[in-house]
Amino acid sequence: MENYIRLDVDLEKFVLEENNFTLSKIAFKLSKGEALALLGPSGSGKTTLLKVLDGLYKNYSGKILLDGVELKKLTPREIYSKMGLLFQNPEEQLFAERVYEDVAFGPKNMGWSEEKINLAVKRALALVNLEGFENRPIHKLSFGEKKRVALAGLLAMGHEILLLDEPTLGLDPLLERNFIELLLNLKKKGFSIIMATHNVDLVPYFADKILVIKEGAMFLYGETREVLMNLEALKNGHMRPPLITEAFINLNDTLSKSLLPLTKEEATEVLKALVSKLCS
Repeated sequence: MENYIRLDVDLEKFVLEENNFTLSKIAFKLSKGEALALLGPSGSGKTTLLKVLDGLYKNYSGKILLDGVELKKLTPREIYSKMGLLFQNPEEQLFAERVYEDVAFGPKNMGWSEEKINLAVKRALALVNLEGFENRPIHKLSFGEKKRVALAGLLAMGHEILLLDEPTLGLDPLLERNFIELLLNLKKKGFSIIMATHNVDLVPYFADKILVIKEGAMFLYGETREVLMNLEALKNGHMRPPLITEAFINLNDTLSKSLLPLTKEEATEVLKALVSKLCS
């Protein structure tokens, strides 16, 4: 089931009438256990696309298949039993007094038994590394902890497809890395992830594929290395490769694109190889 397609998207057109913004010609597939990075400059349509995928807007033309079924034919409950959207600002999703109440809100609305709710909350908090936080007041949590609680609220509902809108925004570098490690753990468990982000340096650590949007339309789409090595196209799309990659391009223009590092771990290996070559 590794290649099981969870989302099959061929969005021809969607117009957000409140600001006359248009999404068009966006097509991709998301498999079970796969992560897609959604990139693009501010105002390119990343958040709008996530809302369309989450079923908040259904007046689009084209197709969006969730587990093979057209999204327009599904009820909100059917969609939210499988897929959920994490907003940029966790304050928009947290409204209960304590952590348990907030994470349990969705399951309670689904009419689950108390026993099932308790198990769901416990599992969700464990997945986001917040075991023992059930009775913590929401207002006393750090910004990063609030983001994790909001994510736990999705996981408690049984969401296996996570739509994340700038989830690392406002986090310091260490918490960013911790969040990426959390996502990698979820991927290993079979969760599928679409993450909109401006932080291209984080992308190689979690993303299998990249979709770049420019002015509401798909500009680039493909495997992570393939997209990040398309330097001219990235520039035209007002994007850049990771800083570590740019450094090596400037440092050694003899390296092929297949050898250019995308992460610090890859950079270490490249440097070792270069030093070994110089010393031989």
